[in-house]
Formats: sequence, C-alpha cells, structure tokens
Amino acid sequence: MLGTDPKERIYVPIADDLDTVIANISSVAETDGPGPPPEIEARLAQVLATPGKRIRPAITLLASKLWGRIPDERTIKMATAVELLHIASLIHDDTVDSADTRRGHATASNLWGGNIAVLLGDFVFATSATFVCDTNSVRLIRRFAQTIAELSRGELNEILESWSLKTNRDRYLQRIYDKTASLFSTSAESGAVLGESDEDSVANLREYGYNLGMAYQVLDDLLDYESNAEQLGKPTANDLSNGVLTLPAILAIESGEARSEISTYLSATDNERPHLLTVAYDAICGSDALERSRFIANDYIDASLKNLESVPESESKEALVQLTGYIRDRQF
Repeated sequence: MLGTDPKERIYVPIADDLDTVIANISSVAETDGPGPPPEIEARLAQVLATPGKRIRPAITLLASKLWGRIPDERTIKMATAVELLHIASLIHDDTVDSADTRRGHATASNLWGGNIAVLLGDFVFATSATFVCDTNSVRLIRRFAQTIAELSRGELNEILESWSLKTNRDRYLQRIYDKTASLFSTSAESGAVLGESDEDSVANLREYGYNLGMAYQVLDDLLDYESNAEQLGKPTANDLSNGVLTLPAILAIESGEARSEISTYLSATDNERPHLLTVAYDAICGSDALERSRFIANDYIDASLKNLESVPESESKEALVQLTGYIRDRQF
C-alpha cells in the first residue's frame, strides 16, 4: 500500500494494520452466504474502492499505540468502523449536494440516482456499526452513535441555513464540528480507550482529534477557493454554488468586503446566479478572508500539537505530529 505519498510514509508504523482495515472495508462488498445480491455487491464494491486519505482509521491505530500496546483485533475493527462511517457520510453528502464527482470519480448518486445512493449509504452506515459492536465496548458504541447523530445534525443545519446570510461564525464552527471534527475526535478517543490509556490521556486525545478535525475542515473550505477542480477531485466554489457559506465567505461578510456581492448572489434567481457566483467568488478571493481563515486553521493546528506534548515519545506520536503537518500543508 505504501508508496511515495508523504502521507503514506507517515503511516509506516501502522502499515500492516491499515492494510487489514482496507481489506475489511473491501470485504463488505464480498459477503458470503445470504449477503447482498450481485447487483448490490457491484455497487458497494465501487463506492468502497474509491481511494481516500484513510486519515481517520490511521488516527485510531496510531492513538492506540501511544502507550505501548500493539493494535489488536478490536482496535482494527474500530478503525474499520470509523472509515466506513466516513464513507457512508460522503455518499449521503454527495447525494444531498447533487455532486457529480468525488476524488475524481463519479459519485454514487451520479451513477445510479439519489434513491440507490441513499440506500447504499444506509447499508454502509449500518455495517460500520457492526464493526463497533465487535469491540465489545459500550462506551465506544455509545460514542459512535453520538457521532452519527452529530454528522446528521451538521448536514441538516447546512441544508437549513443554505441560501441565507443568517450563518455566522459560531454556527459555522458548530456545523464543522458536527460534520467533520466529531469523527476525528471519536477516532482519536477510541484509539486511546482501546490502547488502555488513563482518562486524562483519553480526554487529551479526544481534544487532539477535535482540534485537528476543525483545522482540517477550515482548510478544506479554504481549498475550495484556492485550488482547482483537478487538484481537489471535485468542483471548486462548490459550497458557494450550493448556497452554503463557509468561513471565507462568513469572514468576508463580517468585514463588509464582500457582503453586498454575496447577498446579491444568494437572493438572485436561478438564471442570474451563474454570473453572480463568479462576482461573489472573486469578491471573497479579493478580500483578506482567505488569509484570516488560514490563521484560524493554524490556531487549531497549534492547539492539536499542544495536545500531543504530554504524550510519551514514540514512533506513533511522531507520526501523529507529521500527520498534523501534512493536514496543515496539504494542497488538495
């Protein structure tokens, strides 16, 4: 699995276990006996085979090793669960957003329609829960269920606040916690729990996941303005084109630098919007909102690194530090 990608080199301490996680994910579409019929298996295989960054399961595996334990079957099951949950949430998000591509590949809703995509996502959601149950930890099962609720709440709030100026910075931060940082936090917390760390360390790793997840989403929203579609594997200005205000737009509104252009775009008719989208996008990019967004992301990055200061020195800790740097510096 490992190659020249710097992220993959970060994963060296858990390479074999991460391979097992990926094999577990592939096996979801290869059920023996009374599993999904071939027509469903083929579709599951396609949505599960799309390569991702595997950041969340890596965090679980690395966190479990910070206090000297070797990841066991329960830890690998948990890492599989968090990645399946992430995949399921992407299937649903792409369906709700009517997205055509993800990571350079056609989305499930683009290939087979919204109804099939939603049900495929439901199947993957449910399957992720069975892997958590295999940990035999009521604590982690409960946290996993809470994370599913938070993911859903974040998506609902995004939909309900779209095409409106009512989204402010506090609402945005709550939304990206729900949609992104909650699963990062759960990934790190579950690894610490399964690694049998003390409660203070569990809380510290949970906070590490929170800060890293918040930084990841702010930077992802920033890349929507700074990268091209080929780099991202999905269209740029995607959020704004769907009426969703992320941090750069919110900061540009707060400062007044692009409030008029964004307001005009949001209240325009469908025929007017394509041109006005460009006007609003250019106004945001011409403001200082992108630079300010990066400062905020870097504050979360710094906080996540501080969370790791009390962790004993190890190859796994160094990998988490390097992963944090990778997320800070990534261009797509």
